[in-house]
Amino acid sequence: MKLRRDLTFILVFFLSVILVGQAEGNEENINISSIKYTNDLENGELITLVANGKDNSTLNKYKLFDDDDDDCDFQDCLPENWYSPEFDDSEWGANATPFGNEEIGGVTPNTIWQSEGGEDDYLVVRHYFNYEKPDEVLSSTFKIAHNNYYMAYLNGNLIRDCSWYQNHDGCYEDDPEYWNNILTYNGNQHSGPNPDWLVEGENILAILCIDITWGGDTEQWLDFELAINVPSWKDVPVVLGDDLALRIEYHNQGENNETNVNISLDIDNVSFSSQTVSIDSNQTYEWIVDWTPTRLGEINITAKVSNKALTRSIHIGFYAYSLDFDSTQKTVNIKENINYKFNITNEGDVNDNFTFWLTNIPNDWEYNFSPDVASLTPNETKTITINITVSDNAQAGDYSLYPLVFSQYYSQTVDTIVHSGVSNSTQYSYEIWNNSEFPEDFYKMSYNDSEWDTGAAPFGNEELRGIMPNTIWSTDDQNYTHISARHWFNYSGNLDFSELRLKIAHDDYFRVYLNDYLIRDCFSGWGCSGNGNYWEENININKTWLNNGQNLIAVAARDNTQGWGGGGGSDGRQWIDQELEIANLRSKLWGFQEIYDELILSVNETYEYEILTPIITKEIEDTEPYEFTVWILNRGNVEDIYNVTISLNDTENFNIISFNQQVKVPYGADGNVELIISLSENVNEFDLAELNITITSLNSTNNLVKQTNIYAKLYVAPDLVAPATYAVSPDLVNSTSFEIQWYVQEWYKNNLESGNDTKYIIIQYSTDNGTNEETWSDWEIWGNFSVDEGKTLFTGAMGNHHYRFRSIGGDDDGKIENKENKIDNTTFVDIESPIIAISKITSSSFENRDIQNNATNTRALEFSWDAEDNNELIVGFDFYYKNNNGPWVLDLEGFTQKSHAFYAGSDGNYQFKIIGEDIAGNKGLTLTNTILIDTQGPNTTISNIPALTDSENILLDLETLDDITNFTVFYKLNKEGENNANLEWQEYGMYNLDNLPIEIPVQNKYEYQFKVLSFDTVGNHGEDVAYTLIDRDKPSKIRNLQLSQGKTIVNSTTDVLISFMSSQAQDLVEYRIYRSDTANETGELIIEIPYGEQYLSYKDANVEMGKIYHYSVVAVDRMNFESEQEKGFLDLTIEKETVVDEEVEESNMLTIFIGLGIVGGTAAIIAFIGRKSSEEIVQVIGDLPEDVKEEKFSEVDGEIICNACGAMFSPTETSCPACGILKE
Repeated sequence: MKLRRDLTFILVFFLSVILVGQAEGNEENINISSIKYTNDLENGELITLVANGKDNSTLNKYKLFDDDDDDCDFQDCLPENWYSPEFDDSEWGANATPFGNEEIGGVTPNTIWQSEGGEDDYLVVRHYFNYEKPDEVLSSTFKIAHNNYYMAYLNGNLIRDCSWYQNHDGCYEDDPEYWNNILTYNGNQHSGPNPDWLVEGENILAILCIDITWGGDTEQWLDFELAINVPSWKDVPVVLGDDLALRIEYHNQGENNETNVNISLDIDNVSFSSQTVSIDSNQTYEWIVDWTPTRLGEINITAKVSNKALTRSIHIGFYAYSLDFDSTQKTVNIKENINYKFNITNEGDVNDNFTFWLTNIPNDWEYNFSPDVASLTPNETKTITINITVSDNAQAGDYSLYPLVFSQYYSQTVDTIVHSGVSNSTQYSYEIWNNSEFPEDFYKMSYNDSEWDTGAAPFGNEELRGIMPNTIWSTDDQNYTHISARHWFNYSGNLDFSELRLKIAHDDYFRVYLNDYLIRDCFSGWGCSGNGNYWEENININKTWLNNGQNLIAVAARDNTQGWGGGGGSDGRQWIDQELEIANLRSKLWGFQEIYDELILSVNETYEYEILTPIITKEIEDTEPYEFTVWILNRGNVEDIYNVTISLNDTENFNIISFNQQVKVPYGADGNVELIISLSENVNEFDLAELNITITSLNSTNNLVKQTNIYAKLYVAPDLVAPATYAVSPDLVNSTSFEIQWYVQEWYKNNLESGNDTKYIIIQYSTDNGTNEETWSDWEIWGNFSVDEGKTLFTGAMGNHHYRFRSIGGDDDGKIENKENKIDNTTFVDIESPIIAISKITSSSFENRDIQNNATNTRALEFSWDAEDNNELIVGFDFYYKNNNGPWVLDLEGFTQKSHAFYAGSDGNYQFKIIGEDIAGNKGLTLTNTILIDTQGPNTTISNIPALTDSENILLDLETLDDITNFTVFYKLNKEGENNANLEWQEYGMYNLDNLPIEIPVQNKYEYQFKVLSFDTVGNHGEDVAYTLIDRDKPSKIRNLQLSQGKTIVNSTTDVLISFMSSQAQDLVEYRIYRSDTANETGELIIEIPYGEQYLSYKDANVEMGKIYHYSVVAVDRMNFESEQEKGFLDLTIEKETVVDEEVEESNMLTIFIGLGIVGGTAAIIAFIGRKSSEEIVQVIGDLPEDVKEEKFSEVDGEIICNACGAMFSPTETSCPACGILKE
């Protein structure tokens, strides 16, 4: 049994060892990578995203806008969504910040921005930048140096709206500084740019800067910067009092995830912290440990894991400094500069940057430190100069000034002992007062405030930047302008603190006390006014004033009722709140006392004064003495005593009763010299007392003496009636100079006691400056005249201006006529001639047609015109004309209608003139262009178109082109022989002169009529008609040519008888017979036989025998065309004697003629039968044999031949279609 228990125990123990080993993990794979620290984990390292222009000349897109003289809604002046990432700014300019109009603080603007008179006073700037998002962002910061207001957006998200001074604290800036505003995001709305608004890639920062143009602010400025804060673990100097964050990195380089890993941290070999963690394979674990060092020097930090350790040393330093002034007491005069020099030595063990401040200096003094920053290594020394400029009104005496030095490591812890009303609704006893009732001892601890009301701060009249007052304090014009409030509190803490400090938000002025001690009196003095900002006043207080136990803080505020805006001239706002706190400086940790050396600046005494005499001349009644008051104004900076002496010129009629011979006047105050005089009994109204007053400064070493004179005379009852006059000016003039007359009212002339004594006249005038009497200038004096002059010439008047005039009379008793709010007369100066513009010129014969190109074909013209005049009244028009540059002729005068009908007596080149006269006598005129009046059509003659032609084309031309601008060609067309009486003209075309000549194709056998209708510039027309017949056909040849030799031969000659039947052509002119002894030649023309007979013969007499003669006969038509030749020949080579009996010959000749007639008739019939249509048949002119004539018609081959005209036609016809003869 025991053995079993032992075995069980051994087994359990063995398993426990294995489990514990597994629970602790394999810590051999865990390494300590690093130990880092930071003393600013909350803020980290600043990374600039958008650099300022002052140091980097950063480029931006920008555009200037005009807000219409500071009176517009943003959306009226600016493009919509100007701040959006999607806004199109491609047309905007690009330039570098800063934008401004002049150098500020030694910085020169890269881009000039000058806004004047309400123009270009809105500046919109858009900056694009790329952003790579880090692992962690602590915060982001936007900095802006601006004047006066601004709005800022990041990627369309509003950073802050500072477009008006009430939107946020410190919105208005009248003095741009780097940096006016630093906005760091702290989670609150509008505290700064939220880093979550930043996106990977492109981002847009958009700024609107608003310059106000009223109030005398002449500066413009804009520069800005955007940055983010990321955690930083860089080694930085550490000063005792810093809160450190230690970051230890552990890395698991094994292949397995490790759990239950024990890690620890020792400080100076003393365990400080430990914990158990899990670290995955190939992962790093960051352990953040907060630690505040408690001693100076080197401190070892050791991180441990398993049997591994990593140690690093951190130096804990301190800051300290010493000051060595070359002199701490100096003397200066007013308006002078003075320098103090001191050496500062870095007595600490860290590099340090020291900045400087001067306290307790009067508000109107100026100062600066040079250099303003001292960067010193340990034990390094630098010389600093303080330059102080004393104001011109500094009071003589000693001034204690305290230069303050701030290490870059300076810090303090603050405890609030009286909370503000905003944070804690702190209760006060309070009372609201009128100015006259305000108690000056309200602050005393012994003052009884038991009747006062109780209320919580803040005190105010309305919401202030999102803060509501807990107690209402409202002023009413001059009433209830003061509030006083008292708060008792108990303090039981340590009195060994570093500083006691009061913070105040006030509007307008305040005065505050602690335990009966005055902290600050800001009830008077420029620069004390506030606008309720938290906190605009931070005042260090003598810390000995704070008691253990009960304490009283008492504050009074006064509202300004004389400023701009609001009721009674105030800004319309009241506000008061405060907070009291104590501070302990870090340097107490290592025993360093901050140095507060006192500099004494003695301002020398300056003696200066001024004498003012409110009344220089006084009329004194003879019954009572009179007291003069003369003021002595001490303009020096120290109290002075003045000696007064007075001399009198007329001691017979005037007496000096008394005056104070010495006057003491404090600095900045004034004193009175009170002089009493009286009149003697014999004084009259013409006696004048001259009193010379001499005032001498007794304290000045420069023998300052000043004098003034005052006068006294007997009072004589005045003339109580002032002159009554009036000025007369013309109502309307057309000149810049015109006469002004004045008169004295009749009732005043007739008043012999108090009136009728006008001595002079003052003529005053005022002008509306061309505003049509909407606004008037102040009255100005034109001149001072004797009443008898009666008139003056007013010169230099301006056109389109109204002038008001009034006379002001003065009499010999000094009474001056009161003409306030009165005028005597108004004159309008009209020197502008009427403007006359012809609106329309039309012809008026039949219908109104506008005249084109300054020419017309009618003599009746209608003129219309517009007339403008600044008097809007034209009294008449005169209408003139001239013809062909002749003299002007008046057509009509003195009419008022704006139109006129004119009739020209003849054609010609006319010019017209219209003169208009306004009511002021100004004349204006207008001239027309020269207008051609032409009522005659152009001379039109068609040239060289033949009556007959065989041409393929007709060339149409005009003989004269004068006065022709264009023309239209018309034509008629019919076949030859057809009736054309009812044909209408057809338009062939419209042409200009440069189209001439016009080639017109024509058809054969047609008659053409051409008409040309030509036009001149004004529409007149002329015309001409030409006729032509187109004939290109040769006539048909003759028929049945017969040649025969005569019966006798005489002297080897004989006659040749030529007979033939006529051609059937209907346009024949003649027949021509040619003879040739060669077959291939036509030969000579032997005869021309007129046409007309059907059967023709010719005897060619005395033809020489012995040859063969070739005869050819042709028909000739109207075109002189010859038909084809009908040829024959006769052989006369054989001679024979022929005896001819005359009777036989006559009988034979008769027989021959009868035979020829029969043969010819037969041939004619055969020829007629061969015709194809009745239209081609030509009437045969000649006699048929009697037997043929007896029958009207003949029948040949089934067709009918008309024996009258030879036409062939169908037997079905009832009459001849050619000549109309009826069939039987």
